[in-house]
Amino acid sequence: MNDYKKIIDIAKTLGLTPDDLKRAYDFWVSNDNSAETVTPAAPIITPLQPRPSYHPSDIAAAFERDKNLKALYKLAQTLLGKTLSATEVQILYSLYDYYGFPIEVAMELITYAAKIDKRNMRYIEKIAIDWAENGISAHEEAEKYIKKLEQRAKREFKIKQSLGLNNRELTEKEKKFVNLWANDMRVPFELVPLAYERTIDATGKLTLPYMNTIFENWAKSGIKTVAQVEAQDAEWQAKKQANNSVNSASANAKPSKFNNFSGSSGVDYTAAAQIKMNRG
Repeated sequence: MNDYKKIIDIAKTLGLTPDDLKRAYDFWVSNDNSAETVTPAAPIITPLQPRPSYHPSDIAAAFERDKNLKALYKLAQTLLGKTLSATEVQILYSLYDYYGFPIEVAMELITYAAKIDKRNMRYIEKIAIDWAENGISAHEEAEKYIKKLEQRAKREFKIKQSLGLNNRELTEKEKKFVNLWANDMRVPFELVPLAYERTIDATGKLTLPYMNTIFENWAKSGIKTVAQVEAQDAEWQAKKQANNSVNSASANAKPSKFNNFSGSSGVDYTAAAQIKMNRG
């Protein structure tokens, strides 16, 4: 009953009529001992071994033998909203035969793809490769992994939102940085607008490598809140004022071969320190 309710809830979430889902699901869970169930092969993914090409008659025979494959096919057509082409049927069958997913995991995979609006069998195969490489082989593992992916997506969306990038597809470079900040560095969300503002002030535009340097320096300093950034700024300002006072006193002192060294290099140390602060 809980599994049935889950399918109905998924149908509502996707804005689909649940009738076809219900029929496919009932067909899947029905206990028909006269139908032969084929045990899927173990995953055989390797970089040098591409997915096999199946003859349509072999797939048709497998679907005829196994009621679960029929249910998978029906569910896929319903969720993707179309009749599958011969190539798409091959990919669908490979989820079971080549990637080695049990039917319930293959169903979970297709349902997840439809939920994130990726109703393309080529993209579904990319998800299958990712799941296989992460050892997803049971329904419970699939549910846990989907939850993890959804949490990652939420973190990435918040980063994109703070940068004003949520209304378009990201470039590959942007995806790399957003994923780095959201999932690897786990940058606190409250720091993103501040780093964005400092990046724009310093460079005049959104420069992701520069912004990344800010996050890296804050991480090295153990900074996780805006208040900590403000405290670091106040400390830097206090040191700057102290240095200015020392420099002023030195300038008023009688020149000698020792204190005359100040400024001889022509380096603007104040500007250098400001750049360092902006980065950190």
